[in-house]
Amino acid sequence: MAKIDTLLFDLDGTLIDSNDLIIETFRLTLQTYLPKRVFSKEELIALVGPPLFETFQMISKDQFIIQNAIETYRQIYTDLEFKYIDIYPSVLFMLEYFKKKGFHIGIVTTKFRVSALPSLKHFKIDEWIDVLIGLDDVTHHKPHPESIYKALSCFNHQEAIMIGDSSSDILAGFNAGILTCGLDWSIKREELLALHPNFWIKNYIDLILLVEEYNKEET
Repeated sequence: MAKIDTLLFDLDGTLIDSNDLIIETFRLTLQTYLPKRVFSKEELIALVGPPLFETFQMISKDQFIIQNAIETYRQIYTDLEFKYIDIYPSVLFMLEYFKKKGFHIGIVTTKFRVSALPSLKHFKIDEWIDVLIGLDDVTHHKPHPESIYKALSCFNHQEAIMIGDSSSDILAGFNAGILTCGLDWSIKREELLALHPNFWIKNYIDLILLVEEYNKEET
């Protein structure tokens, strides 16, 4: 069997701790367009993950409201971004480790590229990745495997693993026929566990160890 030589990561909730930012942005956006309705934290968490158009379709069928809500969301997100977000522990150490070992590293996100780049540059993650596949790079987003196929087409690779915090990440990996890894810190942890990803980590040192162990067994 082939060794893992390619790592594909989701972005939000995976490399970047942006959950509080996303939840607060949803809260303020929905407060603008549905001022009489109060959303619980659980309801807001349920909105996290899909592209914004699909998310707001769950709230309203009015196309005018949907488009304006998306614009409002993006503006609020941009205004609040660096007051809320942080990078998860050991991310840069892990990325540098794998990069220096010759691994291919990519990010596959349901964000548009222009929305993903600021946090990547802010935390210097962009220095360690080879490819970024955003929502505007594909016709079908995760859990469809198109974004994974597009990322993998950039590499001459053996075995790849998709690492993410949401069901769409794991399902996209399954659909693309590659290995998958769930994250213990996911805000949708139980939903993720129920999918039985190939691997499960509690931190990014775990990822280094599991990849080393997997590749040792394949020697």
